[in-house]
Amino acid sequence: MWYYILRIFIGFYSKVYFKKIYFSGLTKLPKDRPLLFACNHPTAFIDPMIVGGISLKARNFMLRGDMFGKGKLAESFLKSIKCIPIYRFQDGFAAMKKNEATLEYCYDLLGKGENIFILAEGVAKHEKRMRPIQKGTARMVFGAYEKHNRKDIAIIPIGMNYTDALAFRSNVYADFGNPIPLSDFLEDHAQNPRKAIKKLTDRLSKEMRKRIIHIAEEEDDTLGDQLLEVELNKQKEKAFPRLSYEPSRQSLFWEKIERLNALSDNQKNILRTKATSYYDQLQAFGVTDLGVAQKSYASLWMLLALLIGLPAFLFGIVGNFLPIKIGKYLAEKKANTLEFNSSLRFTFEMFAYMVYFLLLFVLALSVGSKWWILAVLFLPLFGHFSLQWLDHFKIWREGQKVKRLAKEDLALLENLRLPLANF
Repeated sequence: MWYYILRIFIGFYSKVYFKKIYFSGLTKLPKDRPLLFACNHPTAFIDPMIVGGISLKARNFMLRGDMFGKGKLAESFLKSIKCIPIYRFQDGFAAMKKNEATLEYCYDLLGKGENIFILAEGVAKHEKRMRPIQKGTARMVFGAYEKHNRKDIAIIPIGMNYTDALAFRSNVYADFGNPIPLSDFLEDHAQNPRKAIKKLTDRLSKEMRKRIIHIAEEEDDTLGDQLLEVELNKQKEKAFPRLSYEPSRQSLFWEKIERLNALSDNQKNILRTKATSYYDQLQAFGVTDLGVAQKSYASLWMLLALLIGLPAFLFGIVGNFLPIKIGKYLAEKKANTLEFNSSLRFTFEMFAYMVYFLLLFVLALSVGSKWWILAVLFLPLFGHFSLQWLDHFKIWREGQKVKRLAKEDLALLENLRLPLANF
């Protein structure tokens, strides 16, 4: 029961927490066979939450085993939402022994035609980089084949990319790749199982790599982020639909970073110098790249539209402020790594909003006024509007800052930005 209830709330709140979500490639998913979704791991557990909250195809989720060690109630809840514990070396030998039962359970799920979601890199790391794909994904599908003779299992490579995985109101780009049939590797498996596992893992790694924005060298992280920001700000993101199945600009971001990876050290240094000059000037003038790229958005008509929407914004922000504030506070208090901060914030805010809305609705019913009841029912809608208002206001404000610059200063910024935009 909890699984289906949470799916609704996760699907709803993901459109609040993120400005825009793109899901591409869902039409490639087969409907007549068990699927093993293999995804990268840039956050602690937002990745499976988003995929599971939006796609009914993802139904069982591998989760780090130490999350199940928080007491019987927590363990029972996690199992009720179809989470499956997988233990790591740092969890201890006794915990690792439990993986035998976990794997047998997964074999049986796949054998019955169920789907499983696994974070194929094994370790969460907040960076725009793909880490080595572990062999556990391949071992799982071969294990299901050996136990249940399921030759029709397919592995679905997924690339999860965020404009900023730590930021509230960033964008998500989830790209589902072509199915990798297990049957392609059965002949190799009959001859040499280890070779078959390696071959499947290599194929999965190659397919995932095509869908993950990967800055090859850590020293290029800042430069890569700057190039991506300039590309993102070239055009304003469409507000609706919040969840889009249309082709996104992820391929443009991916190609830009691949061009960066291909540069020689000397070429990178030249580009880095240009980017540093541009961003230093932005800081000196007290403006942002968003304002430079979209200064035309800061028009009188947009100001008028913002003023007209101000009362609705105030109602929405005041009425929805508390659960977001509580969620952010709890996440900052509980998170011990960057990867957990955004995941815990998403979770705490979502649960805080569930409780908050329920309490307000009960209070409105006890008052007995239909206007109070309508106000509470419309509160989420106004909350969505307030976030959209803030998104527009941010662009308008940054554009206004740029418009107040002297002409020669603006011309300097635009000239410095050009090689980055055209890269």
